[in-house]
Amino acid sequence: MNELDTVVDASVAPAADAVDRESLHPAAPIKALCDIGAFGVQIPVEFGGLGFDNGTAAAMVERVARGCASTAAILMFHCQVVARTLAFADDERRADDLVAMARGDMIAASAWTEPFGAARKTDLQTVMRPKGDRFAIDGVKSFCTGLTSASVVDVLLRAEDVPGAGPTFVRVDMHGNGVKVANVYRMMGLRGTSTGTIVLEGAPVAEHDVLSGFGTAPALMRANHQTPLNPGLIALGAAAASLDFARRAYGGRVDGVPPRAKDPHSRRVLAEAATKVEAMYAYAAALVRATAVRPESAYGAASRLKAHLTDASVAVTRDLLGGMGSLGFMTDLPLERHLRDAQATALMGPVNGMCRDRIADELLIDAEEDARN
Repeated sequence: MNELDTVVDASVAPAADAVDRESLHPAAPIKALCDIGAFGVQIPVEFGGLGFDNGTAAAMVERVARGCASTAAILMFHCQVVARTLAFADDERRADDLVAMARGDMIAASAWTEPFGAARKTDLQTVMRPKGDRFAIDGVKSFCTGLTSASVVDVLLRAEDVPGAGPTFVRVDMHGNGVKVANVYRMMGLRGTSTGTIVLEGAPVAEHDVLSGFGTAPALMRANHQTPLNPGLIALGAAAASLDFARRAYGGRVDGVPPRAKDPHSRRVLAEAATKVEAMYAYAAALVRATAVRPESAYGAASRLKAHLTDASVAVTRDLLGGMGSLGFMTDLPLERHLRDAQATALMGPVNGMCRDRIADELLIDAEEDARN
């Protein structure tokens, strides 16, 4: 991780304030991360990648998030697509894409959500139909992250008029015909992620662009939610960055900020935040270890990771900001940025309410099995 630490400290973190303040796409930090192979961390060595697993990718996302949450979000969604490409892409398409991703020539994004759509993605209005010897996609996808950098996007849609019709994932060329970025949102947090709306109007795709087969999206979504690659990592990085800044600020090591080392309230806030962040790391590590031992627990573990880390990060950053007094709300200090970023991760999918439903389902199933035994 030494190279990663160097890039985060030298390129990612110094750009974070401008990325947030001006809603800038973090092009230079992304280039620096690509140069050390971060966007190919899970890709096998034979395709030019670093050959690590999703757990290593998760650790990398968290480390980047300590420097800039927006940059980490772009990396995280790319890593999700890499995992999906490895597991489900057509063989020929897989090889070409993995080589391009490992070189840093191709950054990927996902398009799951639709305007006014349900969180469970059961009412898809984006449709793919046969057209000649290919297929055409029509629809609108919202809250797609990383649109400025993405050259491909995995689109969740409904396949019609084909055997196995139903919810399906399809790889779409962002620069192809019929694909348009209609809007990039003004965000509360994660402002540099170029999150926005994609409009697809007769966008052409081939059958080898379909991931795993028609009607298989539910299984692919479940597989995505069985990895630790979720917004909880970004929240964890934001909480750690808040704690690091507060420790320096309270200790009088931030220019223009009076020390608060003797203020009883600030001291308690800092101590409580430190133990909470340490507990967040311990909990995340325990969940990742548990899924390695019991892969069948991965789905519930990922839900726990997302719900707990995002909620805990919001609480920690809010407390640290309050411990600064009125200075905490100054936009030239990073605590309010970290709080906004943490709040944004809590709103990202899978939403925390759905995560808790999954956790409850798992607990109740376990209870039923115990009763039967």
